[in-house]
Amino acid sequence: MPEKYGHLCSLRGKSASRGDSLAHHYNNSGQFICYEINMFVFFVGPSSGKITGQSVAFNLIYKNYKGKKSLVDYLDFSGSKCKVFLHYFLSMFMFVALNLMYLLSVKVVYITTSRTYLGFFRDSFFILVGWLFRAKIVNHLHGSDFLYFRNKQPRFIQSIIDFVYNKIDISIVLTEAMKEQYKAYEKMRLLVVSNCYSGLTEFGNKNILQKNEIQFVYLSNLMYSKGVLHLIRAVKQAHEAGVPVKLILAGAICSDEYYSENELSSLIDAEISTVNYIKYVGVVKGKQKNDLLLNTDIFVLPTFYRSEAQPISIIEAMYYGCAIITTNHNYLKDFVNNEHGIIVEKESQQALSDAINLIHENKTRFIDVSESNMKLARTFYSPENYIQRITDIITEE
Repeated sequence: MPEKYGHLCSLRGKSASRGDSLAHHYNNSGQFICYEINMFVFFVGPSSGKITGQSVAFNLIYKNYKGKKSLVDYLDFSGSKCKVFLHYFLSMFMFVALNLMYLLSVKVVYITTSRTYLGFFRDSFFILVGWLFRAKIVNHLHGSDFLYFRNKQPRFIQSIIDFVYNKIDISIVLTEAMKEQYKAYEKMRLLVVSNCYSGLTEFGNKNILQKNEIQFVYLSNLMYSKGVLHLIRAVKQAHEAGVPVKLILAGAICSDEYYSENELSSLIDAEISTVNYIKYVGVVKGKQKNDLLLNTDIFVLPTFYRSEAQPISIIEAMYYGCAIITTNHNYLKDFVNNEHGIIVEKESQQALSDAINLIHENKTRFIDVSESNMKLARTFYSPENYIQRITDIITEE
């Protein structure tokens, strides 16, 4: 067995405790996994800064992994250049130092890779140094635009990308169809692990669409490419047609390739400042977020964002029994369909307005959808399953 991998033993009927030299637990298939407790795992990804689905998922596994570990926190490049440079210089120095300190130990680099030019070269350092120190490299892809990023580069840069990615042992993707992002790397093992909800509260029965007014929620970073302006205008259109609607917008206003943060903020303010049935509440967390979703009938994410893959916000909304309105964009169709709500054409205000009208006229159907979504989220997207699956991948042979 190669030294860089842990030990696997098919034992059953033993408690999941730590021995003198081995730690062990059950994986999802009931197999008993034993691995060396001197295994050291580097978690490389965005832990602080802006809240995104990727940072939420990264922190969930980092904070719940029980073995020896070290964090390399990916700061946003948009901060102070001096601060960013110093942070990454120290992070890279410590990464090399810890690899030397644990030279004879089993090592794993768990990394959530970027799809930007600077992000790629930052990732490359940790992948290549980890590879040189015989660490197992586990990459977790949370976006749908790796191929777009690679293919738009000059051929020389593409060859560097391919060289680096051929050093990755395992890549985790969110859906079966996402495997196409890495189809060029034949030696890379591809595994599917869906996102999950986390930090949500238990609650009793939820009865949606019981009031005359239908409450819609947009809960994500507010970006033009996530369809926020299309949604605002569709809600106004439906209201003018006589549909009793209320829309809550929650999340940070962010820039994309269409509008800067300030430009989008001005556009949103101009759209909603004259109406009392659309409200922007900023970033919501914890109990405030949970209460918002618990009191929501319909969750809307009309996204055409290039990197969109499997939004955690949709899974959270399902957990709280919201019916979903979203688009048939990228890999969304792999886990959301008309059984969960309504799939609309992207970049279409009219399609969104029609969906709002359909819900207003067919409330009974969407009450059933609410119950189905709650069961689906608890069955397939629990944090316990997610943490166990990622831990199994990190520690397996």
